[in-house]
Amino acid sequence: MILLGVAIGLWLGGAAGAVLVRRRAFAGPLGAGAAVAGGVAASASAIGVLTSGMVELWRVPWRLPAGALALRVDALAAIFLLPIAAVGALCAVYGVGYLRRHARDEGEGGSFAAYNVLLASMAVVVTANDLVLLLLAWELMTLSSWRLVVSDHEEGGVRAAGLQYLVASHLAAAALFLLVLLMAAGSGTFELVATPAGAALPSGLLFMLALVGFGTKAGIVPLHVWLPDAHPAAPSHVSAVMSAVMVTMGFYGLARFLPLFGEPAIWWGYVLLVLGAAGAIGGILFAIAQRDVKRILAYSTIENAGIATLALGLGVLGTALRQPLLAAFGWMAALLHLWNHALAKAGLFLGFGAVAQAAESRSLDALGGFAARWPVWGSALVVVAAAIAALPGLNVFTSEYLLLRGLLLGGATLRGVPQVALLGAVVALSFTGGLAVACFTRLVGVGLLGTPRSAHAAAAPRPTRAMHLAVLAFVAGCLLVAAFPVRVAGAVGEAVRVAAPGVEPSVAAAALGPLAVLGPLLAAAAAAFLALRGIAGRRSATARGGTWGCGYDAPSPAMQYTSTSFGEPLTRVLQPVLATRTESEMVAGAAPAPLWPEAARWRSRTPDRALAGMYLPLFAAVGRGAARLRAHYRAGVTTSLLYVAVAIVALLLLLFLPGGGV
Repeated sequence: MILLGVAIGLWLGGAAGAVLVRRRAFAGPLGAGAAVAGGVAASASAIGVLTSGMVELWRVPWRLPAGALALRVDALAAIFLLPIAAVGALCAVYGVGYLRRHARDEGEGGSFAAYNVLLASMAVVVTANDLVLLLLAWELMTLSSWRLVVSDHEEGGVRAAGLQYLVASHLAAAALFLLVLLMAAGSGTFELVATPAGAALPSGLLFMLALVGFGTKAGIVPLHVWLPDAHPAAPSHVSAVMSAVMVTMGFYGLARFLPLFGEPAIWWGYVLLVLGAAGAIGGILFAIAQRDVKRILAYSTIENAGIATLALGLGVLGTALRQPLLAAFGWMAALLHLWNHALAKAGLFLGFGAVAQAAESRSLDALGGFAARWPVWGSALVVVAAAIAALPGLNVFTSEYLLLRGLLLGGATLRGVPQVALLGAVVALSFTGGLAVACFTRLVGVGLLGTPRSAHAAAAPRPTRAMHLAVLAFVAGCLLVAAFPVRVAGAVGEAVRVAAPGVEPSVAAAALGPLAVLGPLLAAAAAAFLALRGIAGRRSATARGGTWGCGYDAPSPAMQYTSTSFGEPLTRVLQPVLATRTESEMVAGAAPAPLWPEAARWRSRTPDRALAGMYLPLFAAVGRGAARLRAHYRAGVTTSLLYVAVAIVALLLLLFLPGGGV
């Protein structure tokens, strides 16, 4: 617990120092140094708990009306604390170089201050042993991340993304506030303890409040609408932390709270399976339709949140059906997938963030040629892109393999509705995997290969050594998890026992044994192929030409596939789901050749279906209703006091009537 306290103190001290330091050139290194030092201390705390199996507790009363400053580091908290520390530290190292090239006037102090507060608040969220403290840390996490999202607030789109994020976050916070009040009323304490079975609290209501409150932050469909706009708006190292770590705070909340509600109902598992399938398929579908590289990665985060939700649904369903083996596979796959996704997605956001910054554009159609000009950087991005696409031999495949094993096991042993649900989840996961390969083939093929598609891409400056270090560290993490899947799963297994008491995760971990040799075999096969290719190339004359040259003497970058044309075969088939809107315009030429067009313009846009079809009409209806009520409002102290009195009486009746909260 001392190490955790040191970490939180370093993060908060670094935040204060980054703001107060007078020389702006020192603010970035000071803030990044505090993030790294705090990350080392927090990592040591998490690893110590995972290796020893001990639970660390610390409690100090405070003067607030309720709750206490109570922290607990157990295996479940450590599983989430470790990515906060490691990803936060590496992204801070990257952020120094990134922000130095970021065209902003306010300097790095304010950004690193909010960054360190974000790390500290997330650490408190996963270790809080008090409901009030958890709510306070949750709100601080939201506000500090919002400050980072609106870093480039001069742009109207960034301000809109920040507002959308705040609205979604505070609606979710309202659900969490009600959840905390109900749990405190049922248990008689604000400590994070199980609600007594005899309490007059329907567990289904608690589940739905937790799903809305935590699922919004996790990016679970259809609560995800803030994510595709907020993550791309932030600086790239912040986008990496938000996508790789902050979304996992929602899954931590579900993993921590669901066991407190008692034995789960079967329909909880069905809800999670349906939402997970919708998120996995919908996220990767909309990723394929995007041209903004960071927006592609944001929708990929929604896809992987859907996969984790699928695994969570399997775990909950296994518990509800008293099938401990299914529950072990589900919980193990969910927690392991969050680790795997954090490593791969952080590497992708950092890698393509530097590419977009150097090319001065986030559009895929303005990139290209980076793999040849930055070979180490390009190779690293190919590895993490292959990992996030769950190709065999890399880390994300291990967690999806566990999930698939569990789903197939349930489909073979269960009967009736559970069997249909799990086999349907198999189809959803398989379909998602195929689309993910297509999505990241497009991202790498158009964004990194070929020739530069713009002048800025052709003259892009190389990333700094510190930025290289951060990206290569995430590549190494992906390879290490793939090389030692059983050991990593064993560490995750301690957290599974906390989230699903009575489940033995060792069988699920042992199922990963064959994968330990898969990576070396594939690497050996790839090396042999390259060696044979090199020998064959030396024996025969090979003429080299420009990519997509098609035999022309002077090929131009415009001859390459665009991002839209590359994905068109898929997006055309899936148009009924995507509902992509296209606009085209032909400008007629002037005399003497009016029939020949002078210019042509074409634009496409794929709006988020949940936002455009559900939330915007809903908020518009609420706005119209509020406008009608406003017509009956008369400004004055007496009228305002009357409204307040009516609201108080209604709340008192709700609390004290039979079945109320008291």
